Order: sequence, then C-alpha cells, then structure tokens
Amino acid sequence: MLTRRHLRIKVFQALYAYEYDPERGLIKAEKQLRHSIEEINRLYLFDLAALVLIHRYAKERIELNRQKKLPSDSDLNPSLRFAENRFLVWLANNPSFQKALETEHIKFGDEKELIRKIFKDLIEDERYQEYLSAPAKDLKADRKIVKFLYGKYLAENEDLHEVYEARNMHWSDDLDAAQAMVVKTITSFDESREQEGGLVPLIKHQDDMDFALKLFRLSVNEGEKWEQRILAKAEHWEGDRIATVDQILMKIALVELVSFNQIPVKVTLNEYIELAKQYSTKRSGQFVNGILDKLQLEMIKSGEIKKIGRGLL
Repeated sequence: MLTRRHLRIKVFQALYAYEYDPERGLIKAEKQLRHSIEEINRLYLFDLAALVLIHRYAKERIELNRQKKLPSDSDLNPSLRFAENRFLVWLANNPSFQKALETEHIKFGDEKELIRKIFKDLIEDERYQEYLSAPAKDLKADRKIVKFLYGKYLAENEDLHEVYEARNMHWSDDLDAAQAMVVKTITSFDESREQEGGLVPLIKHQDDMDFALKLFRLSVNEGEKWEQRILAKAEHWEGDRIATVDQILMKIALVELVSFNQIPVKVTLNEYIELAKQYSTKRSGQFVNGILDKLQLEMIKSGEIKKIGRGLL
C-alpha cells in the first residue's frame, strides 16, 4: 500500500509537468495524476509476474532433466522444494492475480531471457542449494527463500530496472513503493487462511487518493498566491534564481499546511524538506527549510494554519 510520501511525490511530479504544460487543463492533469498513481500497481504486478516466471522455469528444468537420454540419479530424483514452494504455487494459481495480469496487460516479451538468466544465477547460489537440501518443509522457509530471491536477484537487478523504465520513465521513482508491496505480499502469506485474494491493495483508504487529488488541485489553483508569499520571504533571491523544484515543493507544502488540518505541521515540513534533498540541489533542503519555517511561524500566528487536535502545531 502506498504511503503519503509516495503520494506526495506523485503530486510533485504532476505539478512539475503541469507547470511546463498548463494548456492541458486541470481536469486532464488530474486524470494523468490518478493514472500515474495506478501505474505503481502495474509495476507491483510485473515484479510478482517475474517471480512466477522463475518458478515456472524451475519446474520446466526439472522435466527437461528427467527427459535426458542418460539422466543421472539427481535428474530423476530432484529436490522439489522450490517447485512446490507454497507461496509460489499459490501465486501462480491465484485467480485474482491472473485476472489482474490479464486486465493490466502484464506480460514479459523479449525480457524472458533476462528472467531465465536470473534463475540460472539463483541455482548456483549457496543459499538456494541449502534450501533445496533441507530435510523438512515448512512455510516459513518457503517465504524466506522467496524473499531472498526477490531481494537479491530482482529488487536490486539494474537490468530488470532498465526494462521497467523503458515501459514507464517514472517507474524508477516508484520502485521502492512497488517493492514494499511485493515484500508485504510474501511476508503476509499464510496458507492456513483464506488466500484467494492475497494481493496488497494499492490504496488502503479512499481518503489517501482524495488527499493526493485535493493537494494537486489546490496547488494548481492557489499556486500563484503561494509563490508570491515564498518570494517575499526569499531575501536576495529573484524568482528566476530559485530552483523550480524548490518553488513547487514549497507551494505544495504551504497548501498542505493550510488545507489539511489533521496533518501535524512538523510532518509536513519534514516531508517536503526531505523531498527537496532528494529531487533538487545540494543546498535545497536547507533553503526550503528556512523559507517554510519563516512562513509557518507567521501563518500560525495569523491563524491561517489551524490544526485539529493537540500537538499538531
């Protein structure tokens, strides 16, 4: 499930695009924002599909080895632990997952060779061999090896990331969100419970999507007002000398401070200072912190910032 930080990043990206192309109009821009958020779910499905392909190759390899002209004893009596891995078997046969793959058109094409290479690397791994040779079967070990496979061979695989980025240029920013969903899917699997669904929802509550859309809409409609407030506090800085990313992040932050009365001031400030460090210049975190701190003190005093609940200011 997406965190508010992921949604803030999406709002920032949408507002950055809108600043350079306002002719699209607000309604179209909001639609694109919603689409960009929903795309994270497609990335999540691609990662799960990669796990299923690796599992399929493992089973195919067992059958091919058995069909050799002169099969060895290990060819005829291989370990079936990975082939019978409970999580991977469940995922491969999960109706909800299969329907999602079809609906979202999740399909590896020429990239299947990359998945095959990942599997070949996996079978040489000592950790994988230890899993195959362990005498007892248990769900904890099944989940553990899948988490290991995913963490070492998929989540950090730069070649696979390039495949994803070729499909969607924004997926490089979405990887951590999608990967967190994959890990949660693995760790929460429990065959003793009903697992027909089992996939992690992209959005936990509709309030989260409403938060993102409202934040974007207000940042567009009130952007000019907040830009003037920012410039008034940015002593010795002309508007064209302030990084565009810094201006956009500060405008979104001010909208959030004023329009979302249940989000603590410190939370909002910390979030946008961190985003400035991540997406702008080396000095941006300090600069954004200085401007927002001045403005929030002034706006609390004037009553523009009002929070519901104790300790939110």
